[in-house]
Amino acid sequence: MLTLFGNLQSGNVHKVQMILGTRRLPFRRVDVRQDRNEPRHPAFLKINPMGKVPALVLENGDVLTESGAILFYFAHNTPLWPDHLRGQTEVLRWMFFEQYSHEPALAVLRYLKLFSPSLPAPAGRIAELMQKSQAVLDVLNRRLQLTAWIAGPRPTIADYALYPYTKLADEAGLQIANWPWILAWLRRVESLPGVSPVYQDAAVEVVTFDAYFRRP
Repeated sequence: MLTLFGNLQSGNVHKVQMILGTRRLPFRRVDVRQDRNEPRHPAFLKINPMGKVPALVLENGDVLTESGAILFYFAHNTPLWPDHLRGQTEVLRWMFFEQYSHEPALAVLRYLKLFSPSLPAPAGRIAELMQKSQAVLDVLNRRLQLTAWIAGPRPTIADYALYPYTKLADEAGLQIANWPWILAWLRRVESLPGVSPVYQDAAVEVVTFDAYFRRP
Protein backbone atom coordinates (compact mmCIF):
# COMPACT_ATOMS: atom_id res chain seq x y z
CA MET A 1 0.00 0.00 0.00
CA LEU A 2 1.09 3.57 -0.63
CA THR A 3 2.21 5.55 2.41
CA LEU A 4 1.67 9.30 2.56
CA PHE A 5 3.58 11.33 5.13
CA GLY A 6 1.94 14.58 6.19
CA ASN A 7 -0.86 16.18 8.17
CA LEU A 8 -4.38 17.32 7.34
CA GLN A 9 -3.55 20.97 7.98
CA SER A 10 -1.13 21.06 5.03
CA GLY A 11 -2.56 22.16 1.71
CA ASN A 12 0.34 20.50 -0.09
CA VAL A 13 -0.45 17.18 1.57
CA HIS A 14 -4.08 17.58 0.58
CA LYS A 15 -3.12 17.92 -3.09
CA VAL A 16 -1.73 14.40 -2.90
CA GLN A 17 -4.85 13.13 -1.16
CA MET A 18 -6.89 14.59 -4.03
CA ILE A 19 -4.95 12.85 -6.80
CA LEU A 20 -4.83 9.52 -4.95
CA GLY A 21 -8.56 9.72 -4.38
CA THR A 22 -9.18 10.48 -8.04
CA ARG A 23 -7.07 7.50 -9.05
CA ARG A 24 -8.86 5.31 -6.49
CA LEU A 25 -5.55 4.34 -4.92
CA PRO A 26 -5.78 3.27 -1.26
CA PHE A 27 -3.12 4.66 1.03
CA ARG A 28 -2.24 5.00 4.66
CA ARG A 29 -1.21 8.32 6.13
CA VAL A 30 1.54 8.85 8.69
CA ASP A 31 0.73 12.03 10.59
CA VAL A 32 3.82 14.24 10.27
CA ARG A 33 3.28 17.77 11.59
CA GLN A 34 5.30 20.86 10.78
CA ASP A 35 4.21 22.67 13.96
CA ARG A 36 5.96 19.94 15.96
CA ASN A 37 9.03 20.13 13.72
CA GLU A 38 8.57 16.46 12.82
CA PRO A 39 9.72 16.87 9.19
CA ARG A 40 13.16 17.71 10.60
CA HIS A 41 13.30 14.56 12.73
CA PRO A 42 16.27 12.34 11.74
CA ALA A 43 13.97 9.38 11.08
CA PHE A 44 11.85 11.36 8.64
CA LEU A 45 14.90 12.90 6.98
CA LYS A 46 15.90 9.39 5.92
CA ILE A 47 12.69 9.34 3.86
CA ASN A 48 12.86 12.92 2.59
CA PRO A 49 16.21 14.67 3.16
CA MET A 50 14.52 17.93 2.13
CA GLY A 51 12.68 17.85 5.46
CA LYS A 52 9.27 18.62 3.98
CA VAL A 53 5.86 17.07 3.60
CA PRO A 54 4.32 15.57 1.63
CA ALA A 55 6.41 12.53 0.98
CA LEU A 56 4.91 9.44 -0.63
CA VAL A 57 6.43 5.97 -0.47
CA LEU A 58 5.34 3.72 -3.32
CA GLU A 59 4.73 0.01 -2.93
CA ASN A 60 8.19 -0.74 -4.37
CA GLY A 61 9.85 1.52 -1.79
CA ASP A 62 10.51 4.40 -4.18
CA VAL A 63 9.94 7.83 -2.62
CA LEU A 64 8.20 10.77 -4.30
CA THR A 65 8.36 14.29 -2.85
CA GLU A 66 7.13 17.77 -3.78
CA SER A 67 3.39 18.02 -4.27
CA GLY A 68 3.54 19.26 -7.86
CA ALA A 69 5.82 16.41 -8.89
CA ILE A 70 3.53 13.88 -7.21
CA LEU A 71 0.52 15.35 -9.00
CA PHE A 72 2.32 14.95 -12.31
CA TYR A 73 3.38 11.37 -11.54
CA PHE A 74 -0.21 10.22 -11.00
CA ALA A 75 -1.80 12.43 -13.66
CA HIS A 76 0.45 11.19 -16.47
CA ASN A 77 -1.56 9.36 -19.13
CA THR A 78 -4.86 10.56 -17.61
CA PRO A 79 -7.18 13.41 -18.67
CA LEU A 80 -5.74 15.49 -15.82
CA TRP A 81 -2.57 15.94 -17.90
CA PRO A 82 -3.19 17.18 -21.46
CA ASP A 83 -1.84 15.14 -24.36
CA HIS A 84 -0.63 18.16 -26.35
CA LEU A 85 2.24 20.54 -25.67
CA ARG A 86 0.22 23.75 -25.48
CA GLY A 87 -2.16 22.28 -22.95
CA GLN A 88 0.72 20.93 -20.87
CA THR A 89 2.36 24.33 -20.95
CA GLU A 90 -0.84 25.98 -19.72
CA VAL A 91 -1.07 23.53 -16.82
CA LEU A 92 2.53 24.23 -15.87
CA ARG A 93 1.99 27.98 -16.13
CA TRP A 94 -0.67 27.87 -13.45
CA MET A 95 1.23 25.39 -11.30
CA PHE A 96 4.24 27.72 -11.35
CA PHE A 97 1.92 30.59 -10.46
CA GLU A 98 0.69 28.54 -7.51
CA GLN A 99 4.20 27.82 -6.26
CA TYR A 100 5.78 31.23 -6.79
CA SER A 101 2.91 33.69 -6.25
CA HIS A 102 -0.12 32.00 -4.74
CA GLU A 103 1.31 29.74 -2.02
CA PRO A 104 4.01 32.19 -0.82
CA ALA A 105 1.24 34.69 -0.12
CA LEU A 106 -1.80 32.70 1.02
CA ALA A 107 -0.10 29.76 2.72
CA VAL A 108 2.42 31.91 4.59
CA LEU A 109 -0.27 34.36 5.71
CA ARG A 110 -2.42 31.47 6.94
CA TYR A 111 0.51 29.92 8.77
CA LEU A 112 1.38 33.14 10.57
CA LYS A 113 -2.21 33.72 11.64
CA LEU A 114 -3.18 30.16 12.49
CA PHE A 115 -0.06 28.39 13.72
CA SER A 116 2.24 31.08 15.12
CA PRO A 117 -0.01 33.79 16.59
CA SER A 118 2.29 34.06 19.61
CA LEU A 119 5.24 34.94 17.37
CA PRO A 120 4.62 38.46 16.06
CA ALA A 121 5.45 38.87 12.38
CA PRO A 122 7.84 41.68 11.38
CA ALA A 123 6.22 45.08 11.07
CA GLY A 124 4.19 45.31 7.91
CA ARG A 125 4.60 41.63 7.02
CA ILE A 126 0.95 40.71 7.57
CA ALA A 127 -0.24 43.73 5.60
CA GLU A 128 2.15 42.87 2.76
CA LEU A 129 1.00 39.25 2.64
CA MET A 130 -2.64 40.31 2.80
CA GLN A 131 -2.15 42.60 -0.20
CA LYS A 132 -0.36 39.87 -2.17
CA SER A 133 -3.04 37.31 -1.25
CA GLN A 134 -5.80 39.57 -2.45
CA ALA A 135 -3.91 40.13 -5.68
CA VAL A 136 -3.51 36.42 -6.46
CA LEU A 137 -7.16 35.79 -5.70
CA ASP A 138 -8.06 38.61 -8.07
CA VAL A 139 -5.98 36.90 -10.77
CA LEU A 140 -7.78 33.59 -10.21
CA ASN A 141 -11.19 35.23 -10.12
CA ARG A 142 -10.60 36.97 -13.44
CA ARG A 143 -9.32 33.74 -14.96
CA LEU A 144 -12.37 31.80 -13.81
CA GLN A 145 -14.68 34.34 -15.39
CA LEU A 146 -13.30 33.13 -18.71
CA THR A 147 -13.06 29.37 -18.21
CA ALA A 148 -14.61 26.75 -15.95
CA TRP A 149 -11.24 25.25 -15.05
CA ILE A 150 -7.91 26.89 -14.37
CA ALA A 151 -5.96 25.62 -17.36
CA GLY A 152 -8.76 25.25 -19.88
CA PRO A 153 -12.09 23.60 -20.62
CA ARG A 154 -11.60 20.55 -18.40
CA PRO A 155 -10.06 19.86 -14.98
CA THR A 156 -6.31 19.28 -14.73
CA ILE A 157 -3.76 19.04 -11.96
CA ALA A 158 -3.53 22.83 -12.08
CA ASP A 159 -6.94 22.84 -10.36
CA TYR A 160 -5.68 20.34 -7.81
CA ALA A 161 -2.59 22.46 -7.14
CA LEU A 162 -4.57 25.65 -6.59
CA TYR A 163 -7.53 24.24 -4.70
CA PRO A 164 -6.30 23.69 -1.11
CA TYR A 165 -4.79 27.04 -0.16
CA THR A 166 -7.51 28.89 -2.05
CA LYS A 167 -10.14 26.95 -0.12
CA LEU A 168 -8.29 27.77 3.12
CA ALA A 169 -8.14 31.50 2.38
CA ASP A 170 -10.72 32.19 5.09
CA GLU A 171 -8.18 30.92 7.64
CA ALA A 172 -5.78 33.55 6.33
CA GLY A 173 -8.32 36.26 7.06
CA LEU A 174 -9.82 36.59 3.59
CA GLN A 175 -13.49 36.08 2.83
CA ILE A 176 -13.51 33.85 -0.24
CA ALA A 177 -17.15 34.74 -0.84
CA ASN A 178 -15.85 38.11 -2.08
CA TRP A 179 -14.53 36.27 -5.17
CA PRO A 180 -17.69 34.63 -6.60
CA TRP A 181 -16.05 32.99 -9.62
CA ILE A 182 -13.55 31.31 -7.31
CA LEU A 183 -16.32 30.20 -4.99
CA ALA A 184 -18.15 28.49 -7.85
CA TRP A 185 -14.93 26.84 -9.02
CA LEU A 186 -14.21 25.48 -5.53
CA ARG A 187 -17.58 23.76 -5.61
CA ARG A 188 -16.83 22.29 -9.03
CA VAL A 189 -13.52 20.91 -7.81
CA GLU A 190 -15.16 19.33 -4.76
CA SER A 191 -17.75 17.66 -7.01
CA LEU A 192 -15.09 15.80 -9.01
CA PRO A 193 -15.16 12.01 -8.51
CA GLY A 194 -12.84 10.89 -5.73
CA VAL A 195 -11.86 14.39 -4.61
CA SER A 196 -12.11 15.05 -0.89
CA PRO A 197 -12.52 18.58 0.52
CA VAL A 198 -9.84 20.03 2.79
CA TYR A 199 -9.57 18.48 6.24
CA GLN A 200 -11.36 15.34 5.05
CA ASP A 201 -9.01 12.39 5.35
CA ALA A 202 -9.10 9.92 2.47
CA ALA A 203 -6.60 7.51 4.03
CA VAL A 204 -7.70 3.97 4.81
CA GLU A 205 -5.43 4.00 7.87
CA VAL A 206 -3.82 6.77 9.92
CA VAL A 207 -0.65 6.11 11.91
CA THR A 208 0.85 8.52 14.43
CA PHE A 209 4.38 9.77 13.99
CA ASP A 210 5.56 8.02 17.14
CA ALA A 211 3.92 4.72 16.27
CA TYR A 212 5.50 4.66 12.81
CA PHE A 213 9.02 5.81 13.59
CA ARG A 214 9.51 4.51 17.11
CA ARG A 215 7.96 1.10 16.85
CA PRO A 216 10.01 -1.70 18.49
